[in-house]
Amino acid sequence: MALCTVREKGDCLIVTLPVSLDHVEAMALEKELREYVAREPKALLCDMSGSEYISSSGLRVFLAIGKKAKESHVHFGVFALTKFVDHIISMTGFTQIIAIYDTEEAAVRAVSRL
Repeated sequence: MALCTVREKGDCLIVTLPVSLDHVEAMALEKELREYVAREPKALLCDMSGSEYISSSGLRVFLAIGKKAKESHVHFGVFALTKFVDHIISMTGFTQIIAIYDTEEAAVRAVSRL
């Protein structure tokens, strides 16, 4: 069963991530996101508006998917971070590693300029 819901918006895939990105979900999430990258959209954008928790395993998934996306010439980004997730991503320096957008509209607009 899929952890995420996915939809297309133009040439972007918008993936809504689960509430918790912990060790239990990390392996399945990485597999699922790799499948979306393999479709080679212009961008893979993750909606984190409902994600209340992210562990180091969840962050590792972002690293792995970011690398795979770059190899496949797919832009990878996240948007609508909740307060806790934003704090963790900022504290760990991931703001320097992955593209972060305030809203879906901002993410799609940024991708359209690529």
